[in-house]
Amino acid sequence: MDSARYRVRLIEAVADLPAADWAAGCEVASTVFMDPRFLAAVEHGFRGQARVLHALVYDAAGRPQSWASLCSFPVDVTTLAGPGVQRVARTLRRAVPRLGLLRTFLVGLPVSVGQSHLALSPDADATAVVGALAEAVEALAAREGAWLVAWKEFDPAAAALLDPMLRARGYRRAESPVMHELDARFADFDGYRAALTSHYRNDVRRSERKFRAAGLRVVHRRDPEEIRRLYTADLHRLYEAVVARATVKLETLPMEFFHELTRRLPGRVSLTTIHDRDRIVAFNWGMMDGRVHHFLFCGMDYTAARDADLYFNLMYHQLDDALRCGPARIEVGQTADTFKARLGCRATPRYFFVKGGRPAARAALARGFRLVFPDRPAVPSYAVFRR
Repeated sequence: MDSARYRVRLIEAVADLPAADWAAGCEVASTVFMDPRFLAAVEHGFRGQARVLHALVYDAAGRPQSWASLCSFPVDVTTLAGPGVQRVARTLRRAVPRLGLLRTFLVGLPVSVGQSHLALSPDADATAVVGALAEAVEALAAREGAWLVAWKEFDPAAAALLDPMLRARGYRRAESPVMHELDARFADFDGYRAALTSHYRNDVRRSERKFRAAGLRVVHRRDPEEIRRLYTADLHRLYEAVVARATVKLETLPMEFFHELTRRLPGRVSLTTIHDRDRIVAFNWGMMDGRVHHFLFCGMDYTAARDADLYFNLMYHQLDDALRCGPARIEVGQTADTFKARLGCRATPRYFFVKGGRPAARAALARGFRLVFPDRPAVPSYAVFRR
């Protein structure tokens, strides 16, 4: 490996990104999650909570060969642990509230959408380029006093590419929650429902009847100003209620992040809301990225309409809105594995790489890596569509 042939440039603010060089990375990655407008929403929304910066790796001729967004952020490392470790952590936190919350330096951003924020040029000497980036990342992590250094989140192909390079530097690979994906071969939810086998179609209709009986209604919004007026601190608390119940919760997104997302990506971001008379009792954020629609984050009032299958119907209406946008694929998000498998989604693994940033962390991971980062249980698979 000859990482010395490469120069790493670090940029502290999105506004200072070299436009042409970063645009080349966006063409390689071809995802909204590396778009400077998305990065600016993260930078603004997490101001005061995380240090966000960006790295470009240049070859000797001055050509960019890699692009990455980085951050220093406190992460609850118990969130990916097994149930036993989580139960012990909950008990101990009564006395030590910040137990398990460790400063972590991420190759990635503090927004858990199952996406990588690293791109490599197809012509790059991947081993040398990743080596140069890793040296810069680990030096930054040491200056930040990070307990852990983690690279996230990679699909199987990217993980296989990075695995030997990062293992050589002392990283170990672990599993993130899978991403659930659905091929968008239906014009709308009616078409989707009609393609289900009778068993699953009857399940959907049963939930829909409960929704109608509860007198609930749904609204889809795309106007950014209307969404920002609607999305108040009271509504944001429904998102916080979902995070509080989640078994995997690496971060709690601030309300300002959602406002910035609508402001900087107008027309791409949607908000689906369910209303009980004049009160919103559930919502889900969505975003179009070329031919891919992403389910983002939801909020729920757990005291409302308990017999209306509120979560199921929220996902059905979000799916209807997504299908009407004409995407090729819908990423339905992570977690809720059984329900999303029963929607007909396929589960695509996600991985991250982690190593200790301090001697104590390295020693702890050497002894108890699988306690903190166990293999995740297999996701069920169902044949939900008619042949």
